[in-house]
Amino acid sequence: MNIATTTPLGRFQLTGSSRFTRTLPSLAALGYPGLIWCGTAVGPAFLLISLVVPLMGLLVGHNVDHHRYPRSRWIAFAAAGTPPLYSLLGGWLDFQHAMPFKGLHVWMLIWLVSVCIVFWERPLHGQTEASRPAQRRRLAFAHGVSAVLIACFAAVHLANHVGGLWGGTAHIAIMHALRPVYRNPVVETVLLGSITFQVISGLLLLKRKLPHASNWIDSLQAASAIYLVLFFLSHLSAVLRARYLRHIDTNWTWLTADGLLTDPWSARLAPYYFLVVIALAVHGGAGVRTVMLAHGGTKQRADTTFYLVIAGALLLSASIMTALIRG
Repeated sequence: MNIATTTPLGRFQLTGSSRFTRTLPSLAALGYPGLIWCGTAVGPAFLLISLVVPLMGLLVGHNVDHHRYPRSRWIAFAAAGTPPLYSLLGGWLDFQHAMPFKGLHVWMLIWLVSVCIVFWERPLHGQTEASRPAQRRRLAFAHGVSAVLIACFAAVHLANHVGGLWGGTAHIAIMHALRPVYRNPVVETVLLGSITFQVISGLLLLKRKLPHASNWIDSLQAASAIYLVLFFLSHLSAVLRARYLRHIDTNWTWLTADGLLTDPWSARLAPYYFLVVIALAVHGGAGVRTVMLAHGGTKQRADTTFYLVIAGALLLSASIMTALIRG
């Protein structure tokens, strides 16, 4: 494993495609549940340390040569989605009494298999087939249109969460004022349809783009795409289960009933929620940057816009997490 100086993402990065480097994301993911457990048993600092796991996936995924080690690169980027994947498995399996295994059992199996795949992957010498530009542009345009619809809801939804800084009563009051709009059957159907299309089209675009992603912004966009796909699957299934199976009002009380820093199960939601706001900003900001460049904008202005969006997301996410932790 070599260390070299890097770009605005940070001062250091992992380089090379050595076997040890390529297995790091899977090994880190294996230890992720332990960090979450230590967050409640030892101290909240371990929840902060857990963010190293998705960061490790991003760093290694960016530097692994996709043409030589395609499976290793996919697995590394998948490790960038560890927080939503861990929550997804827990939500689906931990509360099903009929299941002979729990989310942690499946988690360990996934990443042990991943370690074996990466460890024994042989380098390839061929080139990945290029996608058809025209077909990709049409799908990307449709992907962007549906993203605008989701972004409108996300902006209102996140603003509602910021209202939690003034207490749960304020958050619930804002939510009740907004619900007649976004729980309208037509609006809700369009939103769920847009999210479904985002997931499917995003995976298709990622499959075509990942082999050719060479700069940091492409890698950030790829990692955020995987994170958001897993988050949508986890979050929507949790909300729908609560609403239609358990008949629970998915309001501020439901969100903060168990302390994010004290409850052993809910602690996994701290990195999960913190990173999703950043992932939304990274993915959306990268899309805006692409549109700016396509319409004659300068690279400097497009890059500045991208990094300003991320900076704003960091502040927004910190504010929301403050509200959630305070309850």
